[in-house]
Amino acid sequence: MSEVPRLKLDELLLEVEFTSKRYLLVEGPTDKRFFSAWVLDIEVDDKVIVTCVEDIEIDDDLVLLAGLNDSNRSRVIVAAKQASNATERLVGIADRDCGHGVEENACSALKWTDFPSLESYAVEEEILDRANLLGFSGKLPAAREYFAGLSFALAELFCVRLRNEHLPAPKYDAGFARTPRDLATFDVARAVDTRIRSEVGSYERPNHDDVRTFAYGHDVAELLLAAYGNALKNQAGLQTREAVEGALLSAVQIVGKYKHEPLFAGLAHWIASEST
Repeated sequence: MSEVPRLKLDELLLEVEFTSKRYLLVEGPTDKRFFSAWVLDIEVDDKVIVTCVEDIEIDDDLVLLAGLNDSNRSRVIVAAKQASNATERLVGIADRDCGHGVEENACSALKWTDFPSLESYAVEEEILDRANLLGFSGKLPAAREYFAGLSFALAELFCVRLRNEHLPAPKYDAGFARTPRDLATFDVARAVDTRIRSEVGSYERPNHDDVRTFAYGHDVAELLLAAYGNALKNQAGLQTREAVEGALLSAVQIVGKYKHEPLFAGLAHWIASEST
């Protein structure tokens, strides 16, 4: 079966102009599924089209000219900047990550996640317990037993990412010196690139009470897999980070508190607006 040709960015913007619908342009398939579920939940699915930037052809030169690295996040940024001059009915939604480039790339058609990524919304005891009940087959301890350790490990990784924007993927397993693995003993220096290990002890750690603000997306699931790999992989049948993240995001949807965060409250207002 031949692949369906991807829309060019200018074709997408033209399509938006000739419809009365609202368009949400997101980074990847996981984001598309999450936002599509949210759209169904607010009962405006007939007014909104959720599109993944991977399905849109965006000239590499536009990304290069914007001074951005080659990533889905960068392509959403580029598309949103183009849309801000062409239409009011398309909004791009990008991961905040560690905040790199957020102020520099601000424009009317670009919105950022309230926290580093969608997975960050899951880092609350209530949501982790719901994920455990429905997605992890009840194989993890109650969230209150490991939440402080998870918060510590997330903070350790976030401060390193903040100072090293293009950090290679950490070796999460290496951050644990002994078994059973305790998230509260996670050693970030052992997990990151050897070239910066001597520096990480001097990095300022985040001191915000809301763990979600420094819960970098993939770190959440990867730390859970590193600490509770047997329970998640062998007992709950979740073999990959993507599977764990899927369970976390489903729990975010079920609990529903995310809908009151600024990003989603603002999007709901924008979608309901009669202005064009």
